[in-house]
Amino acid sequence: MKSIFLIPIILILSCSNSNNLNDEKTNGKLIPISTSSNEAKEQFIEARRLVQNGLNNNPIEHFEKAILLDSSFVRMYNFISIYSPDDSIKKMNHELAKKYKHLVSKEEQMLVEATEFRFNNSDDKSEKIMFEITKLCNSDKYLYHTISYLLFRKNPILAIKTGLKSVEIDKSYASGYNILGYTYINNKEFKKAENAFDNYIKYAPTDGNPYDSKADLLMQIGRYEEALVLKKKAYELDKSFDWIPEEILEIEAKLESINEK
Repeated sequence: MKSIFLIPIILILSCSNSNNLNDEKTNGKLIPISTSSNEAKEQFIEARRLVQNGLNNNPIEHFEKAILLDSSFVRMYNFISIYSPDDSIKKMNHELAKKYKHLVSKEEQMLVEATEFRFNNSDDKSEKIMFEITKLCNSDKYLYHTISYLLFRKNPILAIKTGLKSVEIDKSYASGYNILGYTYINNKEFKKAENAFDNYIKYAPTDGNPYDSKADLLMQIGRYEEALVLKKKAYELDKSFDWIPEEILEIEAKLESINEK
Protein backbone atom coordinates (compact mmCIF):
# COMPACT_ATOMS: atom_id res chain seq x y z
CA MET A 1 0.00 0.00 0.00
CA LYS A 2 1.61 3.16 -1.12
CA SER A 3 1.87 5.92 1.50
CA ILE A 4 0.15 9.19 0.62
CA PHE A 5 2.05 12.46 0.46
CA LEU A 6 0.58 15.56 -1.10
CA ILE A 7 2.49 18.81 -1.48
CA PRO A 8 0.56 22.09 -1.24
CA ILE A 9 1.02 24.73 -3.91
CA ILE A 10 0.20 28.25 -2.79
CA LEU A 11 -1.11 30.23 -5.73
CA ILE A 12 -2.22 33.83 -5.66
CA LEU A 13 -5.32 33.85 -7.81
CA SER A 14 -8.60 35.69 -7.79
CA CYS A 15 -11.39 34.05 -5.85
CA SER A 16 -13.79 32.08 -8.04
CA ASN A 17 -17.30 33.36 -8.49
CA SER A 18 -19.63 31.57 -6.08
CA ASN A 19 -22.55 32.18 -8.44
CA ASN A 20 -20.81 30.04 -11.03
CA LEU A 21 -20.63 26.84 -8.99
CA ASN A 22 -21.10 23.63 -10.93
CA ASP A 23 -22.31 21.11 -8.36
CA GLU A 24 -22.68 17.43 -9.13
CA LYS A 25 -26.39 16.61 -9.34
CA THR A 26 -26.87 13.62 -7.10
CA ASN A 27 -30.25 13.92 -5.37
CA GLY A 28 -28.43 14.02 -2.04
CA LYS A 29 -26.88 10.57 -2.42
CA LEU A 30 -23.33 11.70 -3.20
CA ILE A 31 -21.33 14.59 -1.82
CA PRO A 32 -21.33 17.31 -4.50
CA ILE A 33 -18.05 18.49 -5.99
CA SER A 34 -18.58 22.24 -6.06
CA THR A 35 -16.33 24.16 -8.42
CA SER A 36 -16.49 26.88 -11.03
CA SER A 37 -14.64 24.64 -13.49
CA ASN A 38 -15.59 21.28 -14.96
CA GLU A 39 -11.92 20.68 -15.76
CA ALA A 40 -10.94 21.34 -12.12
CA LYS A 41 -13.54 18.79 -11.09
CA GLU A 42 -12.02 16.26 -13.49
CA GLN A 43 -8.58 16.91 -12.00
CA PHE A 44 -9.96 16.28 -8.49
CA ILE A 45 -11.60 13.02 -9.56
CA GLU A 46 -8.37 11.80 -11.14
CA ALA A 47 -6.29 12.77 -8.09
CA ARG A 48 -8.73 10.90 -5.85
CA ARG A 49 -8.54 7.81 -8.07
CA LEU A 50 -4.76 7.82 -8.07
CA VAL A 51 -4.38 8.31 -4.33
CA GLN A 52 -7.01 5.78 -3.29
CA ASN A 53 -5.53 3.14 -5.62
CA GLY A 54 -1.90 3.82 -4.74
CA LEU A 55 -1.06 4.58 -8.37
CA ASN A 56 0.53 7.96 -7.71
CA ASN A 57 1.06 8.97 -4.11
CA ASN A 58 1.72 12.60 -5.01
CA PRO A 59 -0.59 13.70 -7.86
CA ILE A 60 0.81 17.21 -7.71
CA GLU A 61 0.08 17.99 -11.36
CA HIS A 62 -3.63 17.40 -10.82
CA PHE A 63 -3.67 19.53 -7.69
CA GLU A 64 -1.83 22.35 -9.47
CA LYS A 65 -4.17 22.29 -12.45
CA ALA A 66 -7.29 22.19 -10.28
CA ILE A 67 -6.19 25.17 -8.20
CA LEU A 68 -5.11 27.16 -11.27
CA LEU A 69 -8.61 26.66 -12.61
CA ASP A 70 -10.39 27.31 -9.30
CA SER A 71 -8.41 28.90 -6.48
CA SER A 72 -11.35 28.42 -4.08
CA PHE A 73 -11.69 24.68 -4.71
CA VAL A 74 -12.72 23.61 -1.20
CA ARG A 75 -13.06 19.93 -2.04
CA MET A 76 -9.49 19.73 -3.33
CA TYR A 77 -8.07 21.50 -0.28
CA ASN A 78 -10.12 19.27 2.01
CA PHE A 79 -8.97 16.14 0.20
CA ILE A 80 -5.35 17.01 0.91
CA SER A 81 -6.13 17.95 4.51
CA ILE A 82 -7.48 14.42 4.99
CA TYR A 83 -5.03 12.26 3.06
CA SER A 84 -1.66 13.93 3.57
CA PRO A 85 0.43 12.34 6.37
CA ASP A 86 2.19 15.67 7.00
CA ASP A 87 0.45 17.72 9.70
CA SER A 88 1.72 21.06 8.39
CA ILE A 89 0.37 20.26 4.92
CA LYS A 90 -2.92 19.10 6.41
CA LYS A 91 -3.36 22.32 8.37
CA MET A 92 -2.32 24.62 5.54
CA ASN A 93 -4.86 23.12 3.18
CA HIS A 94 -7.52 22.94 5.87
CA GLU A 95 -7.18 26.70 6.42
CA LEU A 96 -7.75 27.25 2.70
CA ALA A 97 -10.79 24.96 2.77
CA LYS A 98 -12.19 26.93 5.72
CA LYS A 99 -11.56 30.23 3.94
CA TYR A 100 -13.84 29.30 1.05
CA LYS A 101 -16.28 26.86 2.62
CA HIS A 102 -19.14 29.38 2.48
CA LEU A 103 -19.11 28.89 -1.31
CA VAL A 104 -19.92 25.20 -1.31
CA SER A 105 -22.65 22.72 -0.41
CA LYS A 106 -23.77 21.81 3.09
CA GLU A 107 -22.17 18.38 2.76
CA GLU A 108 -18.80 19.82 1.73
CA GLN A 109 -18.96 22.28 4.60
CA MET A 110 -19.52 19.34 6.92
CA LEU A 111 -16.39 17.67 5.53
CA VAL A 112 -14.42 20.77 6.48
CA GLU A 113 -16.02 20.77 9.93
CA ALA A 114 -15.13 17.09 10.38
CA THR A 115 -11.51 17.91 9.60
CA GLU A 116 -11.57 20.80 12.06
CA PHE A 117 -12.93 18.49 14.76
CA ARG A 118 -10.19 15.96 14.01
CA PHE A 119 -7.48 18.57 14.42
CA ASN A 120 -8.89 19.55 17.80
CA ASN A 121 -9.64 15.97 18.92
CA SER A 122 -6.79 13.84 17.62
CA ASP A 123 -7.78 10.80 19.68
CA ASP A 124 -11.35 10.69 18.39
CA LYS A 125 -12.35 7.22 17.20
CA SER A 126 -15.91 7.84 16.09
CA GLU A 127 -15.86 10.37 13.20
CA LYS A 128 -19.37 11.47 14.19
CA ILE A 129 -19.52 14.36 11.74
CA MET A 130 -18.50 12.07 8.89
CA PHE A 131 -21.27 9.66 9.82
CA GLU A 132 -23.73 12.56 9.86
CA ILE A 133 -22.79 13.15 6.22
CA THR A 134 -23.57 9.51 5.39
CA LYS A 135 -27.17 10.18 6.42
CA LEU A 136 -27.33 12.78 3.65
CA CYS A 137 -25.15 10.93 1.12
CA ASN A 138 -25.76 7.26 1.77
CA SER A 139 -24.64 6.11 -1.68
CA ASP A 140 -21.24 7.77 -1.68
CA LYS A 141 -18.68 4.95 -1.76
CA TYR A 142 -15.84 7.49 -1.62
CA LEU A 143 -17.18 8.89 1.63
CA TYR A 144 -17.28 5.44 3.23
CA HIS A 145 -13.75 4.80 1.94
CA THR A 146 -12.58 8.04 3.57
CA ILE A 147 -14.11 7.10 6.92
CA SER A 148 -12.53 3.67 6.74
CA TYR A 149 -9.17 5.26 5.90
CA LEU A 150 -9.43 7.63 8.87
CA LEU A 151 -10.35 4.84 11.30
CA PHE A 152 -8.50 1.75 10.06
CA ARG A 153 -5.79 2.12 12.70
CA LYS A 154 -7.77 3.79 15.49
CA ASN A 155 -11.02 1.83 15.29
CA PRO A 156 -10.70 -1.16 12.93
CA ILE A 157 -14.10 -2.63 13.80
CA LEU A 158 -15.91 0.53 12.74
CA ALA A 159 -13.55 0.92 9.78
CA ILE A 160 -14.47 -2.58 8.61
CA LYS A 161 -18.16 -1.69 8.67
CA THR A 162 -17.61 1.40 6.54
CA GLY A 163 -15.22 -0.43 4.21
CA LEU A 164 -17.81 -3.13 3.66
CA LYS A 165 -20.41 -0.45 2.96
CA SER A 166 -18.24 1.06 0.22
CA VAL A 167 -17.98 -2.24 -1.66
CA GLU A 168 -21.63 -3.01 -0.99
CA ILE A 169 -22.46 0.17 -2.89
CA ASP A 170 -20.13 -0.83 -5.71
CA LYS A 171 -18.81 -4.39 -5.65
CA SER A 172 -16.18 -3.50 -8.29
CA TYR A 173 -14.82 -0.58 -6.25
CA ALA A 174 -11.20 -1.73 -6.22
CA SER A 175 -9.71 0.69 -3.70
CA GLY A 176 -12.53 -0.13 -1.28
CA TYR A 177 -11.10 -3.64 -1.02
CA ASN A 178 -7.63 -2.23 -0.46
CA ILE A 179 -8.49 -0.21 2.63
CA LEU A 180 -10.71 -3.07 3.80
CA GLY A 181 -7.78 -5.49 3.54
CA TYR A 182 -5.49 -3.34 5.65
CA THR A 183 -8.24 -2.81 8.19
CA TYR A 184 -8.70 -6.57 8.52
CA ILE A 185 -4.94 -6.87 9.08
CA ASN A 186 -5.14 -4.36 11.92
CA ASN A 187 -7.98 -6.43 13.39
CA LYS A 188 -5.91 -9.65 13.04
CA GLU A 189 -8.43 -11.14 10.59
CA PHE A 190 -5.88 -12.36 8.09
CA LYS A 191 -8.09 -14.67 6.04
CA LYS A 192 -10.61 -11.90 5.48
CA ALA A 193 -7.75 -9.57 4.58
CA GLU A 194 -6.56 -12.05 1.98
CA ASN A 195 -10.05 -12.30 0.50
CA ALA A 196 -10.25 -8.50 0.32
CA PHE A 197 -6.91 -8.25 -1.47
CA ASP A 198 -7.95 -11.02 -3.87
CA ASN A 199 -10.95 -8.90 -4.78
CA TYR A 200 -8.66 -5.89 -5.14
CA ILE A 201 -6.60 -7.86 -7.66
CA LYS A 202 -9.76 -9.07 -9.39
CA TYR A 203 -11.08 -5.56 -9.98
CA ALA A 204 -7.72 -3.86 -10.72
CA PRO A 205 -5.62 -6.62 -12.34
CA THR A 206 -3.40 -4.29 -14.37
CA ASP A 207 -2.38 -2.06 -11.44
CA GLY A 208 0.67 -2.76 -9.30
CA ASN A 209 -0.76 -1.80 -5.93
CA PRO A 210 -3.16 -4.77 -5.47
CA TYR A 211 -0.26 -7.22 -5.75
CA ASP A 212 1.89 -5.10 -3.45
CA SER A 213 -0.91 -4.92 -0.88
CA LYS A 214 -1.48 -8.67 -0.82
CA ALA A 215 2.27 -9.24 -0.63
CA ASP A 216 2.39 -7.05 2.50
CA LEU A 217 -0.14 -9.38 4.13
CA LEU A 218 1.68 -12.54 3.05
CA MET A 219 4.96 -11.23 4.42
CA GLN A 220 3.29 -10.53 7.74
CA ILE A 221 1.95 -14.08 8.04
CA GLY A 222 5.16 -15.75 6.87
CA ARG A 223 4.22 -16.79 3.32
CA TYR A 224 7.41 -15.35 1.86
CA GLU A 225 7.63 -17.27 -1.40
CA GLU A 226 4.16 -16.14 -2.45
CA ALA A 227 4.93 -12.61 -1.28
CA LEU A 228 8.08 -12.55 -3.41
CA VAL A 229 6.13 -13.47 -6.55
CA LEU A 230 3.60 -10.72 -5.89
CA LYS A 231 6.21 -8.07 -5.11
CA LYS A 232 7.94 -8.83 -8.41
CA LYS A 233 4.58 -8.65 -10.21
CA ALA A 234 3.79 -5.29 -8.60
CA TYR A 235 7.13 -3.83 -9.64
CA GLU A 236 6.78 -5.23 -13.15
CA LEU A 237 3.47 -3.38 -13.48
CA ASP A 238 4.56 -0.14 -11.83
CA LYS A 239 8.23 0.90 -11.76
CA SER A 240 7.33 3.98 -9.68
CA PHE A 241 7.09 1.64 -6.67
CA ASP A 242 10.73 2.35 -5.94
CA TRP A 243 10.70 0.72 -2.49
CA ILE A 244 9.92 -2.73 -3.90
CA PRO A 245 13.43 -3.73 -5.12
CA GLU A 246 14.74 -3.36 -1.57
CA GLU A 247 11.81 -5.38 -0.23
CA ILE A 248 12.51 -8.10 -2.80
CA LEU A 249 16.09 -8.34 -1.56
CA GLU A 250 14.85 -8.57 2.04
CA ILE A 251 12.40 -11.36 1.19
CA GLU A 252 15.06 -13.27 -0.74
CA ALA A 253 17.43 -12.96 2.22
CA LYS A 254 14.68 -14.18 4.54
CA LEU A 255 13.99 -17.20 2.32
CA GLU A 256 17.68 -18.00 2.13
CA SER A 257 17.94 -17.85 5.91
CA ILE A 258 14.94 -20.17 6.30
CA ASN A 259 16.33 -22.65 3.78
CA GLU A 260 19.67 -22.79 5.57
CA LYS A 261 18.05 -23.97 8.79
